Amino acid sequence: MCVTENETFFIDITEKTCPMTTVYVRAKLDGMTSGQRLEVRLRGTETRRNVRASVQALGHIILADSPVIESPDFYCLTVKRC
Repeated sequence: MCVTENETFFIDITEKTCPMTTVYVRAKLDGMTSGQRLEVRLRGTETRRNVRASVQALGHIILADSPVIESPDFYCLTVKRC
C-alpha cells in the first residue's frame, strides 16, 4: 500500500474519557507521516480543549475545529501532522 502525504485518517474518541482521549490521538498521529491529516470526532468541551492543547504541544496544526451539526456536544477536529 502506498501512503500519500495528503491522505486523511479518522478516529472516533467520543466514547473515551480524559486523559485517554489524548493518548489515542497521539498514538494515531505517531503512526502517520508528515503532511497527513487526521479527523478526530470527540465529545465535550473539556475533551476538545485537552486534545487541541495536546496536538498543538506536539507541534501539529489544527486545520479545522467545528461542532457536529447532528450531534450536540460532539466536535470534529482536523489535524495536520507536522
